[in-house]
Amino acid sequence: MVETGAVEAVWLPFELHPEIPPEGVPRSAYFPPGRSRQIAEGMKALAAEAGLTMRERDRLVNSRLALATAEFARERGAFGPVHRALFKVHWEGPGEVDDVEELGRIVSDAGLDPSELKSALAGGRYDRLLDANRQEALAVGINAVPAHIFGRRYLVVGAQPGEVYEQVLRKLAAA
Repeated sequence: MVETGAVEAVWLPFELHPEIPPEGVPRSAYFPPGRSRQIAEGMKALAAEAGLTMRERDRLVNSRLALATAEFARERGAFGPVHRALFKVHWEGPGEVDDVEELGRIVSDAGLDPSELKSALAGGRYDRLLDANRQEALAVGINAVPAHIFGRRYLVVGAQPGEVYEQVLRKLAAA
């Protein structure tokens, strides 16, 4: 492992599939069966290796409301717990991150006002921010998740083995 001192991570919203309608789409309508199975098996293997739980989904959800919810929480100093809760609900269940009631429960659990969130979501309060972040990410070559930019110089896109991250950290440490 590379020892580099303090690391600051800033999570930014990136809507991977803005073309997915608010109600989502069946996975089978989006990916051919063989590709869908390949993706699911790859994710399962990576999750098992990292000790994570990832449920299989038969529907691709529209993540826009979840991304907006995280920005709502960021403005109120509760990004960390809300961000973790959104990931937990999405990957482990039992809820869905495109359900406004579920999002209200998540922010309420973090001490925020769910009615304020619902109003912000209904009014599209974060739409311009989400669109601007997506355009900026695309402009620097981000077209998949996860994506990491290290030291404002190195871009790593997609789930990668730990060795890739160690190599990037070595390059940064040597600079």
